[in-house]
Amino acid sequence: MPTSQQEKRRWLVFSFITLGLLLNSCASLKIIPEETIVKDKFSRTYSIDFTSFHPKLNSALQEYAKKHKGNSFRIARLGSDGVIINGYFKSDGNQERFFTNITVNPAGKKKTRLEIKLSTNNPNVSPESFEKAYKELFQIIERGTEVSPRE
Repeated sequence: MPTSQQEKRRWLVFSFITLGLLLNSCASLKIIPEETIVKDKFSRTYSIDFTSFHPKLNSALQEYAKKHKGNSFRIARLGSDGVIINGYFKSDGNQERFFTNITVNPAGKKKTRLEIKLSTNNPNVSPESFEKAYKELFQIIERGTEVSPRE
C-alpha cells in the first residue's frame, strides 16, 4: 500500500503544478478578464520617450521645491534603464511631510512609466491623506512636464 500513497502524492503534486502553470499562462495571455486584474493607482504611463521625460520631471520637482517650503528632491539613481528620485513632499493643504520615492522607467517605444511611493513615520496619517498627496504630486508632475497620462 505505500506505493499507492506515493503515487497519490505524486499525482497530487503534479496536479497542483499543472493547475498553477495553467492559471499563470491564462493571466499572461489575458484570458482572465481585465476587470479582475488589480491596477496600481500610484503609477502612470505617459506617451513620451523616457530620455525626454525624466529631465523634465526633475526640473518640475526642483521648481516646485524652490517655491514650496518643506519640499526637496534629489536624483538617487540615474541610468539608461531607470531613474530614481528620492525626497520629501509636503502639500499645501496638509501638514504631513511624506518621504517620496519616484521611479521612472522606459515602458516601450515612446512610453515612460512613473511610479510614486510615499511613506511617513507618523502612524496616525489617514489613507485619505496619502491618496490626496499622491493625486497632488501627479498633478504637479503633469503640469510641470506638460505631459498627461496615456489613455
